[in-house]
Amino acid sequence: MQKKKILVIPSDTPHPSYIESIISPLSFLNDHFSIHPIDSLTIMEEYSNEAFYHRWEQELTKHIPHYDAFFGFSFGGVILQQCFSLFTQINKPIVLFSTPSFADAALSEKLSEVIALCKENKVDDALHALYKHVYYPNSIPPQPHPSFNNETAAKRVIFGLSRVLETNSISLLQENQVNHLHLIGELSQLVNKNNVVAAQNGNLLTVPGAGMRMLRDNLPFCKQAILEALNSDD
Repeated sequence: MQKKKILVIPSDTPHPSYIESIISPLSFLNDHFSIHPIDSLTIMEEYSNEAFYHRWEQELTKHIPHYDAFFGFSFGGVILQQCFSLFTQINKPIVLFSTPSFADAALSEKLSEVIALCKENKVDDALHALYKHVYYPNSIPPQPHPSFNNETAAKRVIFGLSRVLETNSISLLQENQVNHLHLIGELSQLVNKNNVVAAQNGNLLTVPGAGMRMLRDNLPFCKQAILEALNSDD
């Protein structure tokens, strides 16, 4: 039997090689689904927010007929939220992971620190400042070490995090009644109940004992919730 296809938009990364570490915990789906990531920084032109997300609407419009479900991690989830109008008449599962509805003061302060370090081209310091929160309550695991250009990596991180800070999805979540699952970590120091709004048609679940990377922190809980969302129409 042909596998169903899931399009995944991961969080913003300093280099595309980091995407594998984000999606690898989804390997429990491999028996029945094929996972297809698309870089959340595919589009990096300096558009206004409105024009930027319109470009993503155009991009997703091409993909929607060919995929059975859509996953978004952090910035990737922000992109999906901003494109919810595309899904109002389409009954395909959507799962968001650690996706802010808006940036509160605490999230803004932490992401602004990372952006400031990147602007000084202190990429290693910037990634450490980011990942100490991303992987909390655990220590930072070994990261990929691609031979990337520091200037390019800094531009990627600045672009993605800046868009997160500049994007407020509350009105779109209220206007577009799209069924979706949203998972946030109980212990997350970045995306948490202080910057996430429960949408009318959304199922917002707090993952016990987990930080931002809840698939690594509490896979059994996430696995059950994800499989229920994917099989809800079976």
